[in-house]
Amino acid sequence: MLINLYAAQIVIILAAAGALIGALPEARCRPMRPWQLLLTPALAGLSAFVAVIYPSLKELDQPEMWELAVICGVVGLVRGQFMPLDVDQIWNVLRLRRLREGMWVAIALLLFAIVGAAEAILVGPVRDPENPGFRLLFEIGMTSAAGFLIGRAGTLWFRIPHVPHQELVEPDA
Repeated sequence: MLINLYAAQIVIILAAAGALIGALPEARCRPMRPWQLLLTPALAGLSAFVAVIYPSLKELDQPEMWELAVICGVVGLVRGQFMPLDVDQIWNVLRLRRLREGMWVAIALLLFAIVGAAEAILVGPVRDPENPGFRLLFEIGMTSAAGFLIGRAGTLWFRIPHVPHQELVEPDA
C-alpha cells in the first residue's frame, strides 16, 4: 500500500513537472512544433487524473469537481480563441506571443501536486477514509488547471491551419 502511494505521488509530481517544462517554449516566445503545444495539457491531464483516481476508481464520482474542470476547460477554449498566434505554415512551427499564462498554470499545477503529495504521504496513512480532508482541494485545483490547459491547447490546435503564414524560421542562406 505504501509503495503504491509513493509510486502514485511520483507519477503525479513528474507529470506536473513535465507539464511545466513543456510550457517553457511558450513562455519564452520561442517557435515550437504543433505537437509541443499538446505536451503540456497531456501531462497536466495525466497528473490530475492519477491524483483523482488514487487510491481507487470510486474517487471519479465527484460531479462538482468535474463541473469545475469543465468550466475551466471552457474558459481555456475561449482564451485559446483570442490568443495571438504566429504560424509558419512552410516549416510547420508556431509561436505564442507574449504569453506566460500556460507557465503560471503549470506552476500552480506543480505546487498543487507537491503539496498534495506531501499531505498524502504525511497524513494519508492515518486519514479517515470517509473524510478526504484537504485532498479534495488539491484534486480540484489540479483538475481545474488541467482543464484550462486542455481547453486552451485544443482551440489553438484547431486554429493552426487557419492562421496566415508568417516567417518564423530563417532558411539557410
